[in-house]
Amino acid sequence: MTRDNCKFRFYCDGVCTALVSVIDGVVTTERYTDDWYSQPFGLVPDRRITRQTLDTFFSEHCIPEHRANLKDYLQLYGLDKYNAFKICRITNGEMVNSQFRIEWLDA
Repeated sequence: MTRDNCKFRFYCDGVCTALVSVIDGVVTTERYTDDWYSQPFGLVPDRRITRQTLDTFFSEHCIPEHRANLKDYLQLYGLDKYNAFKICRITNGEMVNSQFRIEWLDA
């Protein structure tokens, strides 16, 4: 599973709000609510979700890249360098005081 080929459910407050599929870098979403705040990419239509949008999504759901003690976290995660996608895979995109979570669906 890579950033360009992955599938996951996106949760807000414990409720699944979307199913996201990324196949060869092309993103499609099956939305289960009309509430834009609960959506993984807000109001952005699938056809406008770029690699940069996807990278931003993953970086917003993990530890910041410039955190003072980042090396400690990378060691804890078993990573040599910062990779937002891999960190999200490890942490399920869960952060302190956030109501969002990712459930990965491995093929």
